[in-house]
Amino acid sequence: MLKRLSNFSLKMFTVLFPSEKPLLFTGVNSTIELASLARASGSKRPLLVTGKFLLKLELLDRVLEHFKNEGCEVTVFDGVIPNPTYDVIEDGIRVCKENNCDSVFAVGGGSTIDAAKVIAACCSNNVGVEQVIGLLKVKQPTLPFYVVPTTSGTGSETTNSAVISETKTHQKKFVVDPKLIPSAVALDANMLKSLPPKITAATGMDALTHAIESYTSVNRFSDAERDAKLAIKLLLEYLPVVYEDGNDLEARQLVSLASFLAAYAFNKSGLGYVHAISHQLSAYYNTPHGLTNAIILPQILRFNKSVCADRFANLERMLSGVSIGSDEQLADRFIERVDTLGQRLNIPGGFKELETKHYEAIIRNALKEARSFYAVPRLMSPAQCQDILASIAASSGTETNQMAHAT
Repeated sequence: MLKRLSNFSLKMFTVLFPSEKPLLFTGVNSTIELASLARASGSKRPLLVTGKFLLKLELLDRVLEHFKNEGCEVTVFDGVIPNPTYDVIEDGIRVCKENNCDSVFAVGGGSTIDAAKVIAACCSNNVGVEQVIGLLKVKQPTLPFYVVPTTSGTGSETTNSAVISETKTHQKKFVVDPKLIPSAVALDANMLKSLPPKITAATGMDALTHAIESYTSVNRFSDAERDAKLAIKLLLEYLPVVYEDGNDLEARQLVSLASFLAAYAFNKSGLGYVHAISHQLSAYYNTPHGLTNAIILPQILRFNKSVCADRFANLERMLSGVSIGSDEQLADRFIERVDTLGQRLNIPGGFKELETKHYEAIIRNALKEARSFYAVPRLMSPAQCQDILASIAASSGTETNQMAHAT
């Protein structure tokens, strides 16, 4: 019954508040084109939300110079950190208000984009973070909001949600509202080529997780399925390319597009247990979200195989062009593809940080999140979730590192 209620609620949310893709600019110089659009749309005092690392890399010099030449007074807020907390967002709100900013221009990864979304919403509604946590709590439109992602994975540039962390507990909290979808987005490979291989891998696997969990959701929409399948195809082919050669701008552009499409797909269809468990691990150990997803994904593929063999087989037929074999055999080949990709990207098998004393809370919160938000194809019991955690802990072999550049 809980599954039915969750599926029905998500379906009704999608029908009543349909997801839309933001206006999209792609290719070299698309960041400057986006800045020109912001200025032409009336932005005179943009708040540029980013992380300190990107400023040090001088990746923002051109866009800052462009805004200056257009007569704009730019205020920079570079206080975003991985898994941003309420306090970080409140700092951004204060900076935005003190400088009378009239728009928000975010350049960064998922943490930066999510932080910018909530800042834009709180400033236009004149409220604090607590007042927008939850479903449909953003009463008025956000400040005009523009995004340049510097990772290809989170997909926050096209979703109607933001994930932030409660300051003391670091528990993940959600802001979900169609008003959070950006006005326009630039997918600019030049902003991605400095992304280190480890972060390229982790964020790319995050995008793959989005696409697969969307495609296996019991909430199905033809456009979301189409975008999810294309994203899976692009990521399996081009993610290893950019991992091995970050300067391949064509491959960078295609991986970035795949991330965008995967995010649109899950924004309509929902996610699943990979994210439900991953969010809890990040709350306890501050693990990078994309890497956490990458480690959990193979476990959930095998957990779902009994009810998703036909879906996995359809993906394998698309990828290989071969239809010989049973659904179960083809599903196994698809799962093996994901395993092989993880090995090629040097994704570790588990987490050294995982402690058994946290299992009970992680399991409770993960199952609650899945019941409340996701149209999962198969319900998981506490015992099954514990088995997955134990497997991840037993498979740990490489320490996870903080990936500050991903902000």
